[in-house]
Amino acid sequence: MINYSCIAKKRIQRIRKPLLLFILLISVCSCKIADLRTTNISDASVPREPKAIELINTVIENQGLDVLESSETYSYKAIDHWKGIFSWGNPFPENKELMVLKFRPNSFDGQFHYPQKKNYKTYGLQSMNYYEINHEGTVNFKNNKKIQFALPAIQYLFELPLRLRNVPILKYAGEQLFEGEKYDLVFATWNSVEPNKKYDQYLLYISKDGYLNFASYTVRESSAITPKNIYGSIRYENRIQNADGIQYPSTLYIQLNALKENTEWIRKLTISDVQLNSFPISDLYPNATIEFMGDSKN
Repeated sequence: MINYSCIAKKRIQRIRKPLLLFILLISVCSCKIADLRTTNISDASVPREPKAIELINTVIENQGLDVLESSETYSYKAIDHWKGIFSWGNPFPENKELMVLKFRPNSFDGQFHYPQKKNYKTYGLQSMNYYEINHEGTVNFKNNKKIQFALPAIQYLFELPLRLRNVPILKYAGEQLFEGEKYDLVFATWNSVEPNKKYDQYLLYISKDGYLNFASYTVRESSAITPKNIYGSIRYENRIQNADGIQYPSTLYIQLNALKENTEWIRKLTISDVQLNSFPISDLYPNATIEFMGDSKN
């Protein structure tokens, strides 16, 4: 009897190896790193500009993110859909499965599980330390670079205005017309306005009525081999308001490089049921001896 499963696996391996080699080759050959600066960014002698600070604070107030920040914990349900060939880059155990995610705001403490799975595991980070909790409640800390990168990234992008409000370099980057609407741009980074290999850059598209609709971001650190001139963009769409007054995007489209129309995504995160303080904060701290690191990776 022909083992079609074995044949399929071998074919996938034959395709995957050349693809990884191709990506590695591009990575080696791409010396230039992604740079999100615009021509409207002024002299670096004023690293934090009042207009940029005002724009971010307006977004935080309008979207109720100050309420999120003042909570001990929050949670939401999500479906994380990686499209086509990009599903190979999915760092999580499942694709297109319902997840429940739990976080502490402005931290690197979070966890998720798949509630529809029988005897599900909980996967989490405590101050960037990865752990798994089985259905019997046994905690096992181990190494998992993919989730150590990907879970904080989801949290960071959801909380983005909060995370960037106090960065050392916050610049007004001018206006840009996109899809028929004019946006104020805010540029955020660390260490230097000029691109550097350690710190990421962010470019926020803030609508004239004070909402964050889009953003672009670099990926200086990643669990995957990627060219340094590659960056990402995100569309925050279909805002809904929860019972606490938080207006959050129910659909996040992740795109490769510059912003595109919302059909051209490599990953789509569908979010619902944002709740504050729906679980005890102790759930996020299975090891009491690990020092709390807060919002800093240093």
